[in-house]
Amino acid sequence: MLTLDAREWAKIRVKIYEEYHWKPSVLLIREVMRRELGFTTRYHKTYSHQHGSQEIIYLDFYNDAMETLFRLKYL
Repeated sequence: MLTLDAREWAKIRVKIYEEYHWKPSVLLIREVMRRELGFTTRYHKTYSHQHGSQEIIYLDFYNDAMETLFRLKYL
């Protein structure tokens, strides 16, 4: 599992979209995302008095090799 804030995830989404622009379903359908990229996303919103509302994105990987590839490619 990898935890990202909304700004980090937005940058990664742009890179993924550029790579898979011919196949928009990669980012829209969870099963396709899991098959092609090796992970699915979960979105959570938190609130604190100091920071206000924040969105946290969790990437749940199903394969260690795909997680390593993701880290090398996008981070």
